[in-house]
Amino acid sequence: MFFEMHPYPNGDDVLADPELSQMNGSAPRYGIYFSPGPATSLHELGSRWLGRDAITGQALNPQLPAELPHGDWVRATESPRRYGFHATLKPPFRLAEGAFFEDLQTALHEFAAQREAFEAPKLTVGRLGHFLALTLAQPSGPFSRLAADSVSAFERFRSPATEQELEQRLRGSLSLREREHVIRWGYPYVFDTWKFHMSLTGSLAPEALPPLEEHLCERFAGFGLQPLLVDSVCIFYEPSPGAPFRVVDRAMLGSA
Repeated sequence: MFFEMHPYPNGDDVLADPELSQMNGSAPRYGIYFSPGPATSLHELGSRWLGRDAITGQALNPQLPAELPHGDWVRATESPRRYGFHATLKPPFRLAEGAFFEDLQTALHEFAAQREAFEAPKLTVGRLGHFLALTLAQPSGPFSRLAADSVSAFERFRSPATEQELEQRLRGSLSLREREHVIRWGYPYVFDTWKFHMSLTGSLAPEALPPLEEHLCERFAGFGLQPLLVDSVCIFYEPSPGAPFRVVDRAMLGSA
């Protein structure tokens, strides 16, 4: 079997469970993400692999090699395609009572203006549990700080998780620290448990990993030769549970 669900150790699928979507009703969600700019080759290549551009909403041809069946690709990329090509800074949240999208936009630009762009280490394709993602060749203190600051700075906009949501999110095999983060921040992988990644597949059966990993290493090989420029932060928007996420605002770092 090519595709098989496994626990997702460090990704947005924690918030994509069908039961959680039903609990959320029709409320939209917003995430604070890093996503390369629309004119970059990384955005083009990552979006094409996932089959959707989160900026334009356009479906894209992944241009697969003959040895990779299209149906296998569809199943393998289903979850990250919906979320769009990105790295999570603050995971998706519903707006708190009395908070408005325009206020979130203002806060994003104020947040970005107070921080400088930086270069992160080179990208590499790696395994995180049972899925494949772009990760950093080395840890990045500036990126970790950007993610931690994002979690804290935008917390006032997050509607607290319901008891049902907390119960569902705490049901998995989490460490004590991850459980503490769920209770305090609504998500297990923040601050000391955060790890930069840009998901390229959903969770896969073990036998599906090697051929996809080989192809993706070749596909993204050029990005292992240069540092990653981090020059903006984005708001991604999910209009209703299960809908594709779209980029609705981008703020350039150091843009005061």
